[in-house]
Amino acid sequence: MELNKIEQENLKAFLVSVYGNQARSWEMNDEVFNQTIYMLQESNKCTDLMDFVPRPMPLGANPVSYIKKTARNILLRKLKNSKNQYKVCVSTSAAKFKTKLVLAGLGF
Repeated sequence: MELNKIEQENLKAFLVSVYGNQARSWEMNDEVFNQTIYMLQESNKCTDLMDFVPRPMPLGANPVSYIKKTARNILLRKLKNSKNQYKVCVSTSAAKFKTKLVLAGLGF
């Protein structure tokens, strides 16, 4: 199923926000769409794992109390079921999928 003009514009706007102006020259086709979906799935995996990374402990904090509080906060972040993604996850996934997206945009 071919992307219509509005879908192509939306996809291009998203890719420009991730890759910058270079994405403006890419052809928006079904394969570019598919690779974008794979990139977002990869980013989601990363984001899910980032929720488990403890935040830095403040100077002078009691380590045992801090670990308990951090564990509670990790659980609450996971329960929040946020649709947000960590920038580092999007950037890493974007770098990983850039070649595939460029080639797909060129029709390969």
